Amino acid sequence: MRLVGTLAAAVIALGSLTACDTLQGVSNTADKVKLCADAVQLVGFSPDLSDPQKALEDTQAKAKELETLANSAPDEQVKKALQEAANGMQNVNSAADWVQQKADLVAKVSAACGG
Repeated sequence: MRLVGTLAAAVIALGSLTACDTLQGVSNTADKVKLCADAVQLVGFSPDLSDPQKALEDTQAKAKELETLANSAPDEQVKKALQEAANGMQNVNSAADWVQQKADLVAKVSAACGG
């Protein structure tokens, strides 16, 4: 009888751990989805080209935000894509350059995020 009680307790404990792991997995997925949505929004940024200098500064500011997101990415593939996008945004010579690079970087971030 004592053995049955011990086994029952072990099964209940194991079930609790599995439930906790499942909840943690759901939480990680939700975090990744939010992070990816924020990243795609940042990478999809379109500067106002009427003031080229301000457009360049705004693009570089978005790159810094993207870099911060990359540093918090739990998934290595997502982190790498976000870092690449941030580097691309920071290293543009003009806002027009950014417009040309944007589609490629959005595609890379979306692919890394599973979309």
